[in-house]
Amino acid sequence: HAEEVVPQAKIAELENEVQKLEKDLKEIDESDSEDYVKEGLRAPLQSELDAKQAKLSKLEELSDKIDELDAEIAKLEKNVEDFKNSNGEQAEQYRAAAEEDLAAKQAELEKTEADLKKAVNEPEKPAPAPETPAPEAPAEQPKPAPAPQPAPAPKPEKPAEQPKAEKPADQQAEEDYDRRSEEEYNRLTQQQPPKAEKPAPAPQPEQPAPAPKTGWKQENGM
Repeated sequence: HAEEVVPQAKIAELENEVQKLEKDLKEIDESDSEDYVKEGLRAPLQSELDAKQAKLSKLEELSDKIDELDAEIAKLEKNVEDFKNSNGEQAEQYRAAAEEDLAAKQAELEKTEADLKKAVNEPEKPAPAPETPAPEAPAEQPKPAPAPQPAPAPKPEKPAEQPKAEKPADQQAEEDYDRRSEEEYNRLTQQQPPKAEKPAPAPQPEQPAPAPKTGWKQENGM
């Protein structure tokens, strides 16, 4: 008998069942029972509600698609008739194109109707979807682990190295002084060569030549 169920009738039936389950769940939430008792009562009803809502959503989606296809097919059938009554090559081309579209839509409609009938007879299954995000959630938990990044607080150790950087600065300063002093010496040495030309009369030490005169005197004394 299940195969004889009309899709629209099944949709209406599911809508009523969903409303009843939602009402039952609301009554449980508003009751004075303990939370664990509420949870125990809610779990099976919520699972049943999810399954019926999933099936209802699928049936409604397929039913809406069939309505859209019916409207498109009716329009295409009218176009085909209009082009048949028209004269000219263009009208014939348009009619051929409309017939192709019509055939495609009719095939899609047949498939959608078959899917709808199949969906009507399918057993209601609790959506396993909530189980898949559960493993994803723990997968996201390790992500907050990189939070210990603020550990780089030992950066104050780097400023401790900064005084060391001051020493090379002093060395550079000394090197700058040395270079400057060398440049000054070079300048002085460049200025000194002209002064060095004045002591050129150094050949004067050759004057001790009169020493032989004393030798003559000694010989005379002899």
